[in-house]
Amino acid sequence: MFDSLLAGVAVPLFDGGAARAQVRAQEASLEQARAGYETVMLAALQEVEDALVALGKDRERLARLREAADAAANAALLAQQRYASGLIDFQVVLDTQRTLYATQESVAITGANVGADHVRLYKALGGGWE
Repeated sequence: MFDSLLAGVAVPLFDGGAARAQVRAQEASLEQARAGYETVMLAALQEVEDALVALGKDRERLARLREAADAAANAALLAQQRYASGLIDFQVVLDTQRTLYATQESVAITGANVGADHVRLYKALGGGWE
């Protein structure tokens, strides 16, 4: 039965270890592909983790800056009222307004950073654009 299947096919009995070498080469190729896959996966996970950490930090910063902006707005209002009452000079009003505007600018910048962090996280998780 096997004779009919192998008719005309030369099967060497001794190949000098060529079959073993071929198997080792294929195993090495497979190991190299696995290592490459691991490297890519670890890089992707690192990218996601970095995006999540940045998003968390920027959200916390934004919350604190909003509180600071509210406090600066109250201070500016109080300074204007004291100036109107004649208790302080106008320089104090200007200083409190400068602080208010700087804090509001930081809120705006950090809000933009939070938006960029969301985009970075979405891309790291494999989101695409349509």
